[in-house]
Amino acid sequence: MSGFSLTRLFTKKQPTPSHNRQDPLPPRHPTTPHKTPVSWLKRLRRTEPPTLSPNTTSHFMPYQPPPGIVPEGYNRPTPLGSDAAPSTTADITSWAMGQTTSQPSWMADGLGFLGYPTLAQMAQRAEFRKPCDVIAREATREWISLSTHNPADCPPPEIPQDPTTRLHALEVEMKRLNIRELLHQQILDSLLYGIGHIWLNMADTPRTTYGQTLPLPLTSNGVRKGTLAGLKTIEPIWTTPNAYNADSPLQDDYYRPRNWWVQGCLVHRDRLISMIPYGVSDLFKPSFNFGGMSLTQQLRPYVHNFLRTRNSISNITANFSKLVLKTDMGGLMATGTSDETDPTTSITGRASFMQKISEGQDIIVADHQNEDISIIATPLTGLADLQAQAMEAMASIPGIPLVKLFGITPNGLNASSAGEIRVFYDEIAAFQEAHMRPVLTRLLTLLQLNLWGATDPALEITFNPLWQHLSATPEPTSSKESP
Repeated sequence: MSGFSLTRLFTKKQPTPSHNRQDPLPPRHPTTPHKTPVSWLKRLRRTEPPTLSPNTTSHFMPYQPPPGIVPEGYNRPTPLGSDAAPSTTADITSWAMGQTTSQPSWMADGLGFLGYPTLAQMAQRAEFRKPCDVIAREATREWISLSTHNPADCPPPEIPQDPTTRLHALEVEMKRLNIRELLHQQILDSLLYGIGHIWLNMADTPRTTYGQTLPLPLTSNGVRKGTLAGLKTIEPIWTTPNAYNADSPLQDDYYRPRNWWVQGCLVHRDRLISMIPYGVSDLFKPSFNFGGMSLTQQLRPYVHNFLRTRNSISNITANFSKLVLKTDMGGLMATGTSDETDPTTSITGRASFMQKISEGQDIIVADHQNEDISIIATPLTGLADLQAQAMEAMASIPGIPLVKLFGITPNGLNASSAGEIRVFYDEIAAFQEAHMRPVLTRLLTLLQLNLWGATDPALEITFNPLWQHLSATPEPTSSKESP
């Protein structure tokens, strides 16, 4: 038969790449300490990341993690593609760059992702760090109160029937796991870097890709009683997403990572509780490592303006007074500058001589016929207002009153900052409801499943008010005993 060969029947065919967008199930070997098979890790990828020409710079390109976050030889997947949508990140990047008109001032205004090393370096400066510290401290200062009641239908039999016993057990478990300190650090990381992670350390799950890539639903079937070993905050520099859905905005996991690489270990998203205070558009999520805009990056242009104003005011204050020497320029410039010549006869020597005798002296001596001396002083009026305006602009971004951020009290008769502080506390209360409550809800659900294997449907979380009413305590009066 023409064109037929027996060797073709025994030649192993190359497997066709799978286009299934669902995460593959990992092998059920939770106790095996060996490395993850390469063939299984390859199936977690969808497509190779796009490559642009070396001279192409884009702020829409996906974030490139440092070496060691993703195992060597495996790149972060970019599953972009549908029938009518752009199929690669390069197409999305080209389209977005064509629609953007602010490319020249992109980095100057702090709009693009600066990278975690730059953000960590910025956190070393007090002007960037102090606003983040203030918000993180105030959001966790008065902490929370737990309350519960017996609903119409009794709680599950696994849970203690006494409400006081339930609340006491939860409070003890929260202290054991340092929930308050962990949440404070997560808020600080989210403000400094744009995203903060809390990792759930389960005792029955090995710290390898085999175990950590398994889902962890917060149900009685997903979390066994007594398996919560601890919690840990992870800086985003050690994490990067592996796969996400970018096919249909109608799906719940659209542009939401399914799993994360954490220093070479693949972790399912159920095992990481993330906080993103300032989210970005879907176009920028890959370039921001699926985090958000950090507060330090938003403060960047305002802090730079303040530092420049402060340095300029410092230079003006240090040189506010200048000594002006009016002398015979032609005669002194024509004088030689050899070693035998008198140094005071040259223009530079004469100026140096006048400067030496004028420093710390009450009397300045000058030639009555050929010289005249005057002092010009720069007016310092308005410099304090310029620096105050720069500080106010810097404090307006986080919405922190000056008395809280810089310790500057208002001036004037009957001046008070109580109104600004109340507005700031309202902002903190909104921050707690928007970003802290989802994290606390998941954590308390996890704690209840770890304690009893069931959840209390009547458990409520209340944030304690930040405003403190100081009641005047009467001084004790000393009574004299009658003889």
